[in-house]
Amino acid sequence: MAETRTAVVVGGTSGIGQAIAMRFAEDGYRVAVAGRDAARGKAVAAACETAGAPAARFFRTDVGDPASVEALGKAVEDEFGVPHVIINCAGLLQSGKRVLDQDLEEDEKMWRVNYRGTLVGCQVFGRMMSAAGRGAILNVGSLASFAPLSLPAYTPGKHAVMALTQILAAELGPHGVRVNAVAPGYTLSDGLKDKIARGERNPEAIKATTALRCFVEPRDVAEAALFLCSERAGSITGVTLPVDAGWLVQAPYAHYLQGNPIRPAPVA
Repeated sequence: MAETRTAVVVGGTSGIGQAIAMRFAEDGYRVAVAGRDAARGKAVAAACETAGAPAARFFRTDVGDPASVEALGKAVEDEFGVPHVIINCAGLLQSGKRVLDQDLEEDEKMWRVNYRGTLVGCQVFGRMMSAAGRGAILNVGSLASFAPLSLPAYTPGKHAVMALTQILAAELGPHGVRVNAVAPGYTLSDGLKDKIARGERNPEAIKATTALRCFVEPRDVAEAALFLCSERAGSITGVTLPVDAGWLVQAPYAHYLQGNPIRPAPVA
């Protein structure tokens, strides 16, 4: 009989994290949903069980506090044993601003949650998985992992997440643990939907920045996460996979085309 697998989704109470938790539940994983909001977290855990998880439980966790993440690791191990998958999805977003205007208090908070929270999650669960000789770690990066977006605290942190993913892949590979990341593009989460409804984002302008002329759905990111953590990706480690509807290719292509237009071929 096949072993029942366990996935821990840190930041699984909403948005991309919730979609990832649900997708692993559908694939038969036991799911540990970690986050700060107990009401939302318990609702996601209940939905995971309805979707097919043999068991799902919410664990209140603040990734900005290393002791909280350590406690999560112990609680998950006590409840389910050493997990097979850990997804580090918790994070804060930032509004655009210039580097010279970056508030240092905001900068510290962004690094503490987005980068160090991911680092501590990798440390806590990476130690368990290394001792067990198996496992998959998935970090959530961003388009900002690849491009110099005008988010001077968020962007360097997501660059760092990509570097961390690569370093850990080299360190943990000999212990049977794979480490990858996904880099979502403009994802149609509840937060983005609210901004569009309030007129703070132009949906058509956003879609025009992508090769596929569409938003990314949370489910799209979840499918990529499931693949990278599955045996189908057994030889893939150290990769940060964009799930961006082609934003990274469209942006340079469109800007180059403005100065070097493709002219119609002359008629013979």
